[in-house]
Amino acid sequence: MKIAKWVVREHVEGVPDVDRVYEKVVEDVEVTLAPDEMLLRTLYVSVDPYLQGIALDTPIGHHMGADSIMEVVAAGPRAGHRVGDLVQGFGGWRTHVVGTGAPEPWQTGTFPMVFPAYRRLDPGWYDDALPLPTALGAMGGPGMTAWGTLSKYMTVNPGDTFVVSGASGAVGALAGQLAVLAGARVIGTTSSPQKADYLTGLGFDAVVVYRHGDRADAVREALTRAAPDGVDRYFDNLGGTVTDAVFPMLNVGAQVAVCWQWATQVGQEDTGPRLLPYLMFPRATVRGIFSPEWFTEQNWKDLHAELGSRVRRGEVVCDHTLHHGFDNIPTAYGSLYGDREANRGKVLVAL
Repeated sequence: MKIAKWVVREHVEGVPDVDRVYEKVVEDVEVTLAPDEMLLRTLYVSVDPYLQGIALDTPIGHHMGADSIMEVVAAGPRAGHRVGDLVQGFGGWRTHVVGTGAPEPWQTGTFPMVFPAYRRLDPGWYDDALPLPTALGAMGGPGMTAWGTLSKYMTVNPGDTFVVSGASGAVGALAGQLAVLAGARVIGTTSSPQKADYLTGLGFDAVVVYRHGDRADAVREALTRAAPDGVDRYFDNLGGTVTDAVFPMLNVGAQVAVCWQWATQVGQEDTGPRLLPYLMFPRATVRGIFSPEWFTEQNWKDLHAELGSRVRRGEVVCDHTLHHGFDNIPTAYGSLYGDREANRGKVLVAL
């Protein structure tokens, strides 16, 4: 059978030039499954800003890794899933996947890690209110990141000032809405007035428009106006200039969640002020967030029961932008950096 995949053909630092980085390859594969192997057909693939780091660590000529939803179309007698099962895992930008779905070590990156085993998706968890693609959004990694941070690390109390950078993305929008529901005063940063209006519609109390490269003093002034009483909780999706501005504003007992560092990984901001004094005096706590630590069967059930129920009741909005067609995957990914106004929430491609 013919299997198409997007491979990494060049490592490009900074904002990815998708026409240079990716190449489509079609292979004629004779599929002979081992007893524990499966043939899976890809239904949806995820495109996320963090994939730039994955691309830079992927050996030239290897397929592009990414989160995906797949259907089992053939399975050996000892395979982990059966024909017809829907599964979610790091299947990558491929039309079909042959494998066991077992945990996969990732040793080429700066920080070695393990991609979790494929997990079966219970069809009963998905309907018109929570369609299947949300398994890559609010009911997937982004949802686990936002919900897990606010339920397992951060304590958000009524009246707290909660700042979330990169707030219009899949993770930031969910984290901000959950903080609103907890009674916090929520301030977001985003890249355009249009997205600021979107966040205001989600219940954010104030939004600071920030584009990479904006003057640091202007960012500090805007955040100070938005949070005149300081910052109690900071959910950091950007790093860089925004984080440099927030840290001196931390109140006593502040909590900081470091979810991603766009400014370093994509924006190539490698230097900045020394921030540790701003943690010492307010006795602030900083924690790195890597959501696979929470990928347990019980946590997935709790995510659906708690965050999923809020989505069903209309208390939380989980928008996603759906692109179509295998050939359009790099273009959809490029839209995260170019045509940003076209995207809301999680960005996916339906194959």
